[in-house]
Parts: sequence; structure tokens; C-alpha cells
Amino acid sequence: MATAAEQAGVDLYNRFLKALNDGDYDGIAQVMAPDFEDHHPGFEVHGVAQYQEALRGVAQTLQIRAELEEILTTGDRIIARVALTGRHVGPVLGFAPTGKAVSWTTTEIWRVADGMLVERWAEDDLLGLRNQLSPDAENVELIRRLNDVVNERRYDDMDELFDESFVDRNPAWSVTGVAELKELLKVAKAALEFTSQQDLIYPAEGGKIVIHLTFTGRHVGEFFGVQPTGKEVQWTSIEVFRIENRKIVERWVQADTTGLMKQLGVTLP
Repeated sequence: MATAAEQAGVDLYNRFLKALNDGDYDGIAQVMAPDFEDHHPGFEVHGVAQYQEALRGVAQTLQIRAELEEILTTGDRIIARVALTGRHVGPVLGFAPTGKAVSWTTTEIWRVADGMLVERWAEDDLLGLRNQLSPDAENVELIRRLNDVVNERRYDDMDELFDESFVDRNPAWSVTGVAELKELLKVAKAALEFTSQQDLIYPAEGGKIVIHLTFTGRHVGEFFGVQPTGKEVQWTSIEVFRIENRKIVERWVQADTTGLMKQLGVTLP
């Protein structure tokens, strides 16, 4: 059973939590010592005024609310497990606001002295929070959808996946805009009856997705000036897509065009 002093510490922490959820920063100052120290990895907070400012920032960017899951006491220490929820309405961890609902957890140790909260140590699940804010998963899914659309020849469905400013940076051709890309794909599909498989796909910095593809098909129409041979063909490609606001805006392609030409019997220099 908690001692009277330990119970007083629990009551003090609950007052802090209520003030936090109410946005009552003056109330927060009433339970913290002026020289309060927060030892949170990656954040330097010295004094209650800085802590109030940090909490205001979190409230403005994540609309944070906290729910106590468990609290323990030992002497002048309070150990709390807290579930945090909110909505991503401002820039956080380098990510522009998405409006997404988010949730993560934190474990805190507080020190109480003279009836005030004087010190704090905390570990937040910032990786879990980052994964919720990051567009990586959505971007990967977007590129997977593109592969399905092309394989199924649903070319008109490509319009919703590409931005109007889309530019294709492929050394084998010059394409500006999704309309030109669709026409090129139609010609290639008619000649090679190919399907593509995304062997590897992973996100990179700057809203980019990197993929390695294997194409398999049959030479059924004129291509590279060669009349149809009926040969089965296979080639690979590495592609990088840049995505902004859930739209493809740029692509870089390096395909094994030489290998494909050899299979078709094209005379190479």
C-alpha cells in the first residue's frame, strides 16, 4: 500500500495529467517546480516554462491527449505507463501534417520533492509514431497498384495515380505526361504481351519508391524494327518513383534494353 507521501505524488501526477488534457498550462505550472528538468532523449528542457512551451507545441501539432494505463510508486519516484492519442495537424518529425489519427505510448519516471514534480525521465515509442506519420506504406501501395493496373491493361485507371506534372526520365524515350506514357505502354504491350513482377520494392528518402522488376512476355508484334518472332522474352528494370501528395510526379528508369534486343535478334554494334 502506498504511503501518504506516495499517494500525494500520485495525486500530483493526476493533476498534471488533467491539466495537460485540458490545455491548462497554468495548472501544469502549479504542480511543477520552476527549475523542473525533463530528461527526454532528443529534447532539452530546463525549467517549467520550457516544458510548458514543449507541451504547447505537441498540442498544436498532434492534438495530444493522454490516458493513464498504470501508475506505480516507490519512495519519491512515480512510474507511469501512458497511452497517447491525437491527430497529425502540424509538422512532426519532419513530416508535413496528414490529418491522420495517431496513437503511441510512453513510460515515464517522475521525481517528487517538496510537494512538486521536479524531474522526469521518459521513453516514447517515437518509431511507432513515425511509422504512422510516414507516407512510405501508402507510397508502396500506390506503386503496387500501378503494377496491377498496367498488367491488367486498365490504362485509364492510371490517371488517378499520376500528377498532371508527371515527367518520365527514361534514357530510352522521352515522355512528358501520363497520356504519353499510356500510349507507349499500349504499343509495348501489343508487341511483347508482357507482364511485370515487382521483385523488390522499398521506400527511400524524399517520397521515393525504388523497385526491381522482371518482365516476361512474347514477341508478337513489330518491335525495334523486328517483325514478330513468337519468341518468349524476359528482361529486368530498376525504377525510382517520386511521389507527392499521393500522386506520382517523377520516374527514373534503367532497363536491360540491350538484353531484350539480343533476344529479339536485333543487330547490335
